[in-house]
Amino acid sequence: MTMRILGAPQRYVQGPGAIDRLAEEVAFVSRGPAAVIVDPVAFDLLGERISKQLPEARLLAFGGECTDAEIRARAEEIGDSGIVLGIGGGKAIDMAKGAAIMCDLPVGIVPTIASNDSPTSHIAVVYTPDHAVEGVRHMKTNPAMVLVDTEIIAGAPRRFLAAGIGDAMSKPYELAGALEGGGTNFFGGTPTELTKAIVERARDILIADAEAAMKSTTPNAAFERVVEATILLSGLAFESGGLSVAHSMVRGFSVMPQLSGLLHGEMVALGTLTQLAAGQGSEAEIAELIGFFDRLGLPTSFADKDVSSDEDFQRIAEVSLGAPYASNYMRPLNAEHLVAAMRSLDRTHAL
Repeated sequence: MTMRILGAPQRYVQGPGAIDRLAEEVAFVSRGPAAVIVDPVAFDLLGERISKQLPEARLLAFGGECTDAEIRARAEEIGDSGIVLGIGGGKAIDMAKGAAIMCDLPVGIVPTIASNDSPTSHIAVVYTPDHAVEGVRHMKTNPAMVLVDTEIIAGAPRRFLAAGIGDAMSKPYELAGALEGGGTNFFGGTPTELTKAIVERARDILIADAEAAMKSTTPNAAFERVVEATILLSGLAFESGGLSVAHSMVRGFSVMPQLSGLLHGEMVALGTLTQLAAGQGSEAEIAELIGFFDRLGLPTSFADKDVSSDEDFQRIAEVSLGAPYASNYMRPLNAEHLVAAMRSLDRTHAL
């Protein structure tokens, strides 16, 4: 019988001004100095505060893409550090995880945007130099520490938060697909009852509070709930629940020039709609989710992104079906099914 397995970070800290607890939180989980991988935008915003908190830290450069070559280069610079910190957006976070894997060190994550649920996971997504997804790598455990400063998150462009909501909203449908298809989660186990409860709570929060959070300029109660849902709850849900067609579609979207500029969560939003249109959702459910995504500014149409040719749809479908979790679904899918699902969304959107 397959074991029930749930993974989670050792510490999760969220709130306004949390960045000023960085030294305290690092001390809880590391006995040595930190090696810090910080993206340029985050460094301009937080460089002085990071240096004040961690004066002995080794700051490592980040070139903007998380490739195998960049991971190896950063790993060689870590030296005698006791922990690797990733500060910034998703790719800086993945770079820190990749380097930590190579050096067998714990990792701490400080996201400056809430655009996806990667901060709490033990997974690093690696890209090719031309920005397509190459694959994923796995740490032995989840991050030792995740620190989320909601004042910083609130100051970021709202497109990032919308993307995080799009990523998180996939989880109820993907968990259902994984359960229906008999797939295991990212720890090789089956989802726990706690995981199922987490998924439902995240969805309830997003439906109730997402639009209010998008309008908020300060981290009020609704904003705090939505950030927690997009980072912590969604992160626990995908790793300990499992993924399905929605995230499989990201593989295909990432190889299309018309779509490659979308944020991860924006791609997942389109992927979730595709998953529902492939047979899992009713017309009313699909239309309702399209309306919700439209109000947040998330993509809901392929025609709007200049994807319309048979060749484009076929290419997306074929690449997407190569993802390891594409089979986590209510029925076996082929390229024809996915092409029909994608085309149906444009028809629904036009109504």
